[in-house]
Amino acid sequence: MTDFVAIDFETTAYTGDGRNDPWQLGAAVVKAGEIVETREWFFGTAQTPDFEPIMDQWDDFHPVLAGRPLAAHNTACEKTILTRLAPLEPWGPWIDTLRIAKKRLPGLPSYTLGELCAALGCVPEIQGRTWHDGLYDAVACAMLALRLGA
Repeated sequence: MTDFVAIDFETTAYTGDGRNDPWQLGAAVVKAGEIVETREWFFGTAQTPDFEPIMDQWDDFHPVLAGRPLAAHNTACEKTILTRLAPLEPWGPWIDTLRIAKKRLPGLPSYTLGELCAALGCVPEIQGRTWHDGLYDAVACAMLALRLGA
């Protein structure tokens, strides 16, 4: 598949009340096997379960993601957040670079996004960015998916 959107949500991680709120979304749009566009959105963190900060930007990010194959490194987080936002939206199909890497490269000591990108020579160079930044990780996921032939 040569056309997809790689995404990465950064979240607050689970808090004492069981919440895991997204505060950043990065996206790398891939067409014909090339990253042609990158986007990011910052949401702040909501103290209510209605996703208001994210929904305020729905009209901006929804057209980038909807109706396209979506890639993520371990899709569980991204799937969960998008499903919570819009449970009736048919997100995906999904490309899970973690699952593909484990299948195509068995026996590696680590399958983290950073370790896989380093091992396969596809670490992004984005000025002022590094791992655990939504945009950086989305670009890294896109590069990894392309390198894996996903």
